[in-house]
Amino acid sequence: MSEIPSVEVLKAIKPVNSGTGEEELVYDELVNAVDTYKLTNPERSVAVWESQEESLEESSAARQLAFEYLLRTAIEVNDPSRGNYDLWADRFTQATVELYGEPDSKEALRLISDEYSHFSQLIGKEGVSQQHVNFLLDTYKPMISSLPEEDASGAELEYEKKAIHKYGEALIEEYQPLFDLIDNSGKSEFNATDLQELFEAALDWLEHNDDIAWQEWAVVQTKGTTFSVNSLHRQIKIAAQREVASIEDTRGLMAHELLVHALRGKNGYKRGDQDLATGLAGYLDAEEGLGILVEEAVNGILPVKAYDRYIDIALALGSIDGVQRTRKEVFHISFARQLVRAQAKGVLNEVELQSLERKVWGHVDRIYRGGRGDNLGTKQAIFTKDIAYYSGYKKMAQYISSQLASGKNAREVLEYLSQGKFDPNNQQHVEQLNKYFVG
Repeated sequence: MSEIPSVEVLKAIKPVNSGTGEEELVYDELVNAVDTYKLTNPERSVAVWESQEESLEESSAARQLAFEYLLRTAIEVNDPSRGNYDLWADRFTQATVELYGEPDSKEALRLISDEYSHFSQLIGKEGVSQQHVNFLLDTYKPMISSLPEEDASGAELEYEKKAIHKYGEALIEEYQPLFDLIDNSGKSEFNATDLQELFEAALDWLEHNDDIAWQEWAVVQTKGTTFSVNSLHRQIKIAAQREVASIEDTRGLMAHELLVHALRGKNGYKRGDQDLATGLAGYLDAEEGLGILVEEAVNGILPVKAYDRYIDIALALGSIDGVQRTRKEVFHISFARQLVRAQAKGVLNEVELQSLERKVWGHVDRIYRGGRGDNLGTKQAIFTKDIAYYSGYKKMAQYISSQLASGKNAREVLEYLSQGKFDPNNQQHVEQLNKYFVG
């Protein structure tokens, strides 16, 4: 498969007007990407048929072919001259569900119930928009009416939180000097340049105190607003336009981006296995879930972005009440949620209020990317990839809990999970890893 170009789904369906709130999402790269991938479609198909049945190679090749056909479906959704809009929108959604999964309706309902309880406490609170509080409560109340009063998972959740805390203690103990770089910086917030300097210092420490292989990694500034890791090119990419990060956010970035994505990639390369370095087929939810988990582990709180994405994708799909919501409807729910949270904390100044709308539109556009995002038909084209953060978080929390319960210590679990980009719950992944490492 190395000679066949990988299908870059996210690049092809990145809206050029994301975050603007315009009526329809627009894609500059989609048509060219589909035309380019068609040239190597025969080779991509052959790679599936020539792979060993039920092997990781077959799974990887099949996903690449499915990614290509997903983009072809997106072409149909976005061409207004084509008929059967609802048909193509529904097919696009079904394809993303098959590739990335969908929220568990019971778990989404439990999260919404927690939200309802939280927002109920904001009734009458000074400085918090009561209009938006009441809107959220009115939206959520019909959904949670069917939720059982007693949740038997409470004890399990508590045990998971304790396991996450222990994992965090092991991570911080192992890499305390990296967190000291943040704490001793004298800064209360970090812009893109600050983050670049910080992560360059972190790589320098790792190269001299952890593994010489870190010298192959570099920090680069890019356009845009996102922070990411490219394991293929061994790069930590910091967007020049990203929002300023607080100390807590920066600790989370250090743990998530460097000590999960980059560390697992670096160790995969040490095994001489590019698939283990860039991600075995089906690794995504375990990878992103572990990233979110370590953010909670080092900061003591689960990032709200994890369950916000999970809830909003459930709302967009209609997973809870059978009602698919439009992009605008999900925006209004998400905007109200983020507004009252910020007002309740007293951290929303005039400048932040002005940027909040764009931030929320950017969040919502991730869910509707690939489709037009308008209200043309009765069906919505939904991209479900972002459930990986929360579903993977739950999966990895349960895995770590089970490993600690079996007698392993957190340091052992940390070392094992850092060996490459794999899912420890996938037996094929474990077998691939065990060729190089025995835990």
